[in-house]
Amino acid sequence: MNMKTSTAILMLGLTGLAGPALAEPGISPADNPQPAASVGVYAQHAGGKIVYHYRVTNRSQQNITAVSIGRDNQNDTNPGNDINELHDLPSGWNPKLGIPTTSANSPTGWRVSLIAPEEDAPHAIAWEIMNVHSPKILTGQTVSKMSIALDHPDNNYLSGHALITYDDGNPLDITVPLERLDVTPPSLTVILSPDTLAAQNDKLVAIKASFIVKDDYDRLPEIKLESITANEPLGASDISDASIGLDDRYFKFLAESKSPAGRIYTVSYSATDASGNQSIASATVAVTKPVAAPTPAFGPHD
Repeated sequence: MNMKTSTAILMLGLTGLAGPALAEPGISPADNPQPAASVGVYAQHAGGKIVYHYRVTNRSQQNITAVSIGRDNQNDTNPGNDINELHDLPSGWNPKLGIPTTSANSPTGWRVSLIAPEEDAPHAIAWEIMNVHSPKILTGQTVSKMSIALDHPDNNYLSGHALITYDDGNPLDITVPLERLDVTPPSLTVILSPDTLAAQNDKLVAIKASFIVKDDYDRLPEIKLESITANEPLGASDISDASIGLDDRYFKFLAESKSPAGRIYTVSYSATDASGNQSIASATVAVTKPVAAPTPAFGPHD
């Protein structure tokens, strides 16, 4: 590839292989054309970092020898208009040492490096074979052992392009858009404890939030407290120790109600996976007022 690369390289990981993708039954390839190659991506929260995972499928008749993430050659032969799309650098990247082994994964016999035309400019991440004896991505194969870790999310790692390089230049190298594999929001259930409070004037009661969270790809979606509302006006001191916009799971509510029906606090949280899919769920805490004892009825001669 005619691109400047960093001197540091990484050799880690295993090659994941799968059979060729099959068309739907009853649909011919002419009815359902597919690109010569595709690159899918999903992200995960792991160890305080965002890890982007890539899955490359080769549908062409040539072998793939390199895949560059965040690189768009405009699918033409003019190298002067090629674009690098990535902004945040891999976690721990160093101009001399390159990408740390803890921040990337590569197929066996492949290396990973940073592509940047100049310092502090947008960059790309390139995986390529180490030598002619390295395993290539053959026709019909899918390789899924390419990943890169960042300290902060960069949406271009999910929504940019991938440059595919073939072993003999025929077909010419192509740029394909990254395909998001994770498009489903997490499933979120909020549980508040206690969820019922007996009315007690001027008393703040501690509330604890817990969750049931499930996601197709990300085991640790980001949790945030979105809002706390009530069915009646709240005073400035009715809610204590709540941090909106943070992963706050402990706060206090005033166990008091101004209406005979009782007060209901509604607490909403969001769960956002590393691919940016978000869901919001709520739970309630009810403040109940004691039921007044009925007034005895007296007859006219009592």
